[in-house]
Amino acid sequence: MVSYVQTISSLQSLLSRQRTTSDMTRLMMNAETEVATGRHADPFAALGSRSIEAMSTRAVYERTEGRIESNTFLQNRLDLMATALGNIREAAQEVLTATITNTDASSSRPQYLQEMAATAYDTIVSFLNSSYNGKSLFAGVDSDRAAMNSWGQDDSATGLSPSDVMSAIVGGGITNATDAASKIAALDAAFNGTPGTAAHAYDESFFNGTPLTDGLGNPNPRMTAQIDESLDISYGVQANDQGFRDLMRGLAMLATTDPADIGDDDAYEAWIGAAASALGSGVNAVLASETRTGTMQKLVEDANDRLNNKKEVLSLHISELESVDPYEAATRLTSIQTQLQASYAVTARLSQLSYINFL
Repeated sequence: MVSYVQTISSLQSLLSRQRTTSDMTRLMMNAETEVATGRHADPFAALGSRSIEAMSTRAVYERTEGRIESNTFLQNRLDLMATALGNIREAAQEVLTATITNTDASSSRPQYLQEMAATAYDTIVSFLNSSYNGKSLFAGVDSDRAAMNSWGQDDSATGLSPSDVMSAIVGGGITNATDAASKIAALDAAFNGTPGTAAHAYDESFFNGTPLTDGLGNPNPRMTAQIDESLDISYGVQANDQGFRDLMRGLAMLATTDPADIGDDDAYEAWIGAAASALGSGVNAVLASETRTGTMQKLVEDANDRLNNKKEVLSLHISELESVDPYEAATRLTSIQTQLQASYAVTARLSQLSYINFL
């Protein structure tokens, strides 16, 4: 009778043992990770059919986290805008108060109003040129540039400064009531975008940002943000909004002509009255912008509160899906370690065997 004995080569046995040891080492490393983190080392393999739920929950979590970060960035931007608007209003209010107290021609002509207005003009321009993270706050969607030219700064396109434009319109000063009315009308046209000379327009030589309308007269886009899944806000305040045009027109009128040099009483009252009216309209508009910005700040804050609550719920659900039982993980780790130690011990004994030992 012939019997057959299946034999395994030494090389095959060694390779098999190496694979087994390698697999056990990988399992031990996974178990160590689970014990250390409290989560499955391979959550999708562990969850099986629920892995799709885990993936979609994580995707929502990451979107929520990204929106919170974006909203925080927006909150910082709005905070700076609100601060700048408050500073602008305070600087303009000081000039407005001084102007109102000197509108009556019977009072002594103010000797300091021109210098005060010119200083306030550049101070307000510095606030309007504020930026956050390299983006201008009041230039509109074209936020890569400073919003305004200072009083004596030449515009890069027209080559004219605000001072140049005002000097061209006002000329040698205000002579009488008719002259005052004519020049006030010319300034209204320049600051409202319909000047006799194109380069004198507010959007050409004063303001550098996004025009209110395009070449066809359609409104240009404003600064907007999506602060929640179904909530978009338009938060942009631009230095060429009508209120700012009025504000800067009133300051420019006072800065370009010294009221003390207007000898005609009717001309004086017409000029100073128009400047005070423009300043008053501008201050009210800035206050309205402050209020609106405060409303936007509250909307973003509330949105972030909701998103943080949502993030916490999502985090708990992810933890519920991906967490591993710490006791089960620790027991499995101990078991694998024991098996691996036994495998190493057997391997060590086999490595000491030699054919010579059996001769």
